[in-house]
Amino acid sequence: MLGYPFANHDPDTVCVFATVASLFSQMTTEYDAIVVGAGPAGSTAARDLASAGAKVLLLDRAKFPRDKPCGGGITFRADEASGIDLAPVTEREIYGVRVSIDMGRRFDRTSGKLLARMTQRSKLDRYLAEQAVCAGAEFRHGVGLRSVSVDGSTVRAHANGDVYEARVLVGADGVNGQASRMLGLEPASECAVAFEANYPADSAVMERWAQFIALDLAGIPGGYGWVFPRADHLNIGVGGWKYIGPTLRGRLSRLCRYYGFDEARLFGHRGYQLPLRRDDAPIVRGPAMLIGDAAALVDPLSGEGIWAAFVSARIGAREALRYLGGETLDLTGYQHALDREMRAEILASRRLHAVLQRLPSFSVLMLKYNGAFWRYMTEIIRGEITYPDLPNKLGPLRHLLYRWGDLEIALHRRKLARLASG
Repeated sequence: MLGYPFANHDPDTVCVFATVASLFSQMTTEYDAIVVGAGPAGSTAARDLASAGAKVLLLDRAKFPRDKPCGGGITFRADEASGIDLAPVTEREIYGVRVSIDMGRRFDRTSGKLLARMTQRSKLDRYLAEQAVCAGAEFRHGVGLRSVSVDGSTVRAHANGDVYEARVLVGADGVNGQASRMLGLEPASECAVAFEANYPADSAVMERWAQFIALDLAGIPGGYGWVFPRADHLNIGVGGWKYIGPTLRGRLSRLCRYYGFDEARLFGHRGYQLPLRRDDAPIVRGPAMLIGDAAALVDPLSGEGIWAAFVSARIGAREALRYLGGETLDLTGYQHALDREMRAEILASRRLHAVLQRLPSFSVLMLKYNGAFWRYMTEIIRGEITYPDLPNKLGPLRHLLYRWGDLEIALHRRKLARLASG
């Protein structure tokens, strides 16, 4: 039986190795790579690096298992990007969406194909850390980063009184993490905010939500409300632009009343930020890089970050291995590769988000009455097409959509500037 944090897992399903107990007691200071943060991005990068033979230290400031604020939805395209089987931590499989318009009219839309898996971050993150350990990474949890220094091609990380050295440092400790600040990198141009809680539900209620999520659209500037089913409870939340943060608790109360949930039974309230990357913002400094939420790679339209976490982690690991193997002189190849993979995707998502926010009710009605639009959205969720593919279906009119989106983005930024100055 493995020691904490994996003691509650069936030993037949966990990679067993004889030296696990000593990994947390030995003082090893030199590594090929140090990964800070054991969320989806960090553990995936650690797994890929270790699988290729690199000596990897994975650090997280929290004791595992631990939960994190998150709706818990893993889209099908994120599932595909993970590189591993996520069935062991899947609590629900989603095939439909219950859509409402500002807590008014509502309708159901279904798909014959899997759209998303629902999980809990406590389970997902522990599972992904296990996979990294099984690949050969050393995992130290409850170890908070205190400082980072870069000396030529060497990175030194100070944590809990110890000093760790490596040729590569991967910052994957999220929007509130220390790695980006210590490296002098600030990739986020702004943040959206969200507020969520859990709702205990009996079997009859859970049966009604067995394969559905709910999205309340057109009522929250920059975002939406949601109901996501877990194994034995519902996750209910609201999110939008940062300036509406003070209103989120009231909006959550209203959403509960709309669905007939007793607000007094909610538990586990928590708020969090969703970082949106500034165009071409640096995410590499010398032998260090940022991935996932630390790199501000949240999808502007959906607010989802796990797909980008997996994609950036795997690109980052690949480029780090090239650097460690002497194929490149630095890690700028990671920034270039990530921009090739994701820049157009994030920009198209931001433009679509801006336009749909201008015409929120119309966009929801498109989901209801336009079968092609619903199909395109499910294909994006599944990774069968990309965000840029959607406007491309408009032919020459796509240029008008791009200009409209850019105008709306500029107007939004001016509004933020006025709010900041006032």
